Amino acid sequence: MRASFLVVAITLGALGQIALKLGMKGAGEITGPAALLQAVLKPYVLLGLALYALSTCFWLTVISKWQLSYAYPMIAIGYVLVVFLSLYIFKESVAPLQWLGILLMIGGLVLVVTFGHSGDVASGHAPAAAHQVQAGGVTPR
Repeated sequence: MRASFLVVAITLGALGQIALKLGMKGAGEITGPAALLQAVLKPYVLLGLALYALSTCFWLTVISKWQLSYAYPMIAIGYVLVVFLSLYIFKESVAPLQWLGILLMIGGLVLVVTFGHSGDVASGHAPAAAHQVQAGGVTPR
């Protein structure tokens, strides 16, 4: 169930970015506090902020149970999603080295998912291979 909450949190965050960009397309460059306030009050910007707030609610559910060191790298899925949405919605271009960076992020996520462990924060259980730092060195748990 937490995995589905993670997917919802990441998706809402990515959609929030798209809404913020849509709102800023008509706002122009931010040159000072007055322009920033005008931009923040644009409907798409408000929608983007609301999507972020909702995303945060789902994210809190995820990190209430999973280790942050496992869960947080999953946010990179949102970065990849934003790139694809930006290609489709805004017709943005992506340079070959950007694609390489995206592939490296995906590879990193595969490593985290394959070799990482979500753990159980609430019960304090760590993965079997976890190490605990104590005075005098690192000892296996």
